[in-house]
Amino acid sequence: LPAAAAEPTAPRAAATGLRPLASYWYPDSLPDGSPGEGITWRSLKSWRATTDTDLPFNRASVPLARRFTPAPANTTARADQARIQSLVSFGPTAGNPSQGSATADYYALTHWAYIDELVFWGGSSGEGLILAPNAPIVDAAHRHGVPVLGNVFLPPAAYGGQLRWTSDLVQRDAAGHHPLAAQLVAVAAAYGFDGWFVNAETGGGDSALGAAMLGFVRELKTLAAARGQRVTWYDAMTVDGTVSWQGALNDRNQALYEAADDLFVDFRWSTGSLASSARRADALGRSRYELWAGVDVESRGSDTSVDWDAIVPAGTAHTTSVGLYRPEWTRSHLPAGHTPEAFHAADDRFWTGRSLDPSRPDAADPWRAPAVFAADRSTVTSLPFATVFNTGHGLRWQ
Repeated sequence: LPAAAAEPTAPRAAATGLRPLASYWYPDSLPDGSPGEGITWRSLKSWRATTDTDLPFNRASVPLARRFTPAPANTTARADQARIQSLVSFGPTAGNPSQGSATADYYALTHWAYIDELVFWGGSSGEGLILAPNAPIVDAAHRHGVPVLGNVFLPPAAYGGQLRWTSDLVQRDAAGHHPLAAQLVAVAAAYGFDGWFVNAETGGGDSALGAAMLGFVRELKTLAAARGQRVTWYDAMTVDGTVSWQGALNDRNQALYEAADDLFVDFRWSTGSLASSARRADALGRSRYELWAGVDVESRGSDTSVDWDAIVPAGTAHTTSVGLYRPEWTRSHLPAGHTPEAFHAADDRFWTGRSLDPSRPDAADPWRAPAVFAADRSTVTSLPFATVFNTGHGLRWQ
């Protein structure tokens, strides 16, 4: 495998008058035509830290803090079973500021203690497919011990996906290596985040493409692990190169799961498919809690109907972990002109349940909030410590 890239030297700050933005790329080739207003098409293969003028504004500065699990707040929250992955779209692919927001209308979450992995979700065929998280998100997550993954999104053809971009991603060089795998790892190291979520949903592939993708994921994980990074694979493309969402860990995606650190199980899961997936992970010598059972909350949030007993049954061991897709519903469903207080009320309801008190969960609440089944984590490991109760979300900053 190629040696890890040397730590890059940061370029000088971007020219005065240019607003730094969160970064996004295509793997290599760019779309036909011209980008829309405010969009810059870039190739990840051509990226160099030394010429990335926004890098000083996008580089995280807070290392990933160590966490521990204190005594759970209630008797149903478990410390060693289901974990929570959160897939969040914090802003548009293009035009997302590197630092902060122009208004208080932002997903400034506070329930980090329940999150074990955060994915900086996004990407579109008309803007870019690979997103690096911006620094404030990574810094906030790292203070709470939460690793943050960038997103690689190869969209379905119905959303403008082109199979050539999948081929670009998994291309090999003359030595047989995958240069885009090395680039992804170099970006994460330069920006200071923790790895990649890989979601290949462009159909039309064949067994040769499937084999190339498997080789790519294996090399990506090897290079990532050497830099303390991780890789999550999304249950979409199968080992034969076709896109077929399984809703399970099975023969069609097992090799890709084994090549990665964990697997996001598509929303098509059932009680039976999750149970069989858990048994398969156990048989492979892996943890069943490396499987994130997808729960789509984008449209209804805490009003979403979920078969919780299939994932986190109350009376037996949890089956898998939970992957929450788009929990920023707690902000996005609110009417225009809403206040930060309205957002935090919805967010508290989502994460702690109807009682709004993790120590007294409401057993009759149909929404099984994370605080009900997952023990919170903390980074406060020594005394003295300092805390700030300001969410950075007020209306009176001047």
